[in-house]
Amino acid sequence: RLRAESPVLRVKSAGRTFLTKASDTKFVKDHPEIFSSNDPKTPMQRAFQAHTLMRKDGPEHMAERMAMAPALMPKTIQDVWQPLYRELTAQYLDRLPRGEIVDLHRELSAPIAARILAHILGIPEATDEQMIFWSQALIDGAGNFGWEPGPFAVSDHANLEMNALLDTAVERVRDRK
Repeated sequence: RLRAESPVLRVKSAGRTFLTKASDTKFVKDHPEIFSSNDPKTPMQRAFQAHTLMRKDGPEHMAERMAMAPALMPKTIQDVWQPLYRELTAQYLDRLPRGEIVDLHRELSAPIAARILAHILGIPEATDEQMIFWSQALIDGAGNFGWEPGPFAVSDHANLEMNALLDTAVERVRDRK
């Protein structure tokens, strides 16, 4: 109905404009000179305690994106990530209970996504439960357009835990050099 009646909708209470058509979304994405990603009115920076790649434009965005590019090259995906993902998927599938109804999100997709993200971030020692909690805490904080203190308290806690583990990972990498 929104696509038909209000494909571009301003929601005053959230301070946001919603686009309901793919073509409009693509236009916005393809014209950063008109529509900047750097929107300080979103709670994302507060929740993540950082100015994230998603909220950067131009050279600043490109510099960070290019730093990640080697890990996302087709050859790296094929040689490094694909075998790991297959191994992890097999492990998680093997541990599913047999002969009973299971919640595939809780038992399979969320833990696999958590495990893969832990490896991508270089913190495979993080538990699935930690990764799931941290991810949800950041999502909830980034979507906290009411700027309520509760979701930010949770995302702050998640950031403290993640930063401690990431600091350990950084030291581990430095020690290898």
